[in-house]
Amino acid sequence: MNTTEKKSITLTQYIFAIHGVQMGQDVLTLPSDVAAVAGTDGWISVIIGSIITMTVSLCIVGIMAKHPGDTFLQVLTRYFGKWVGKACMIIWGLYFLMSVVVLLYFTILILKIVLLPQTPSYSLVLLCIIPVYMVIRGGARMLGRYAVFVFFFTIWMPLLLVLPLGQAHGIFLLPMIKEGAAPILYAVKNTVWVFLGFEVAFILYPYLKNKRMAAKGIVIANSLSLVIYLLITLACFSYFSPDGITQYIWTTLRLVKPIEFPFLERFEIVFLSFYLFFFSTSVIPYAFAVTNSVEQIFNKKDWQLPIYILLLGLFFASFFHKLNYKDLETLRIGWGWAGIIVAYIFPVALFLYVTAHQYLNRQRA
Repeated sequence: MNTTEKKSITLTQYIFAIHGVQMGQDVLTLPSDVAAVAGTDGWISVIIGSIITMTVSLCIVGIMAKHPGDTFLQVLTRYFGKWVGKACMIIWGLYFLMSVVVLLYFTILILKIVLLPQTPSYSLVLLCIIPVYMVIRGGARMLGRYAVFVFFFTIWMPLLLVLPLGQAHGIFLLPMIKEGAAPILYAVKNTVWVFLGFEVAFILYPYLKNKRMAAKGIVIANSLSLVIYLLITLACFSYFSPDGITQYIWTTLRLVKPIEFPFLERFEIVFLSFYLFFFSTSVIPYAFAVTNSVEQIFNKKDWQLPIYILLLGLFFASFFHKLNYKDLETLRIGWGWAGIIVAYIFPVALFLYVTAHQYLNRQRA
């Protein structure tokens, strides 16, 4: 499936699309998650997790760059055959679907708890899937444009985290590595989860106009995510006490709560309202990846049916399952482990296999 010029995306759109996927609900939960394992040394785990993510991201680009005119399914079929390739693509499609479910329903749960406790879940799901439909039916280019718009529209939000730091205490970060390296390395598991989203590069790469810049673009996208996550983590660690930070689930919302203006109180509600744009840039690319995977499996182009099935399925599912934090947290942990296998281990193994395969072919020649 060679993409046309009309459907291609620019390097900027490619960067912000991948960066946007990584800005999910983990922005609210990362500080408390890593603090529970590594204490205030958790920011080191964030850096280590980012390095691992960049390495795997370059493996993904390296795989696709060997066959720049192919889709992900065509690459899999080339090396594993038709049926194994399609089986792998089905697994990836299910993983993308699981990502959509986790991110969407976590968004709905946060909205119900903080903003709209009396609003039925199905109403919120309907309101959320309408913009998802409007963007993904426009294809990769619309997705890229939307990601660029959201980035510049919300660029002021991370800067707000600096305001409460007048009451921060840098001494909370000291001493460094106070409990040894083991907790820091163990917390890396939590940090690689928050960088999930880079794997949509498998789907977006065929649409990239200048494919020679793909490696540079994915490194920039991961670096932007690292800067924001590091800023949030250090801000929370220096504002809350080492014991106090673990008492909150959504630490970032708690951090912006003291911000007040003469004309506005409860600023965290405004912050969360704008943060819905961040949530959308996480859900939409995954939803696009689901529908694109189905198109590749059935060898269809511009097929609208998977979009309707996906979004209607998400809507009707909200009637039959009552959202609660415990079930969604269990599902989120399962998604995290699936991400480690599918998004981290598989690309590295595939890159090594493809490299060895090509080397042996050259040796035979």
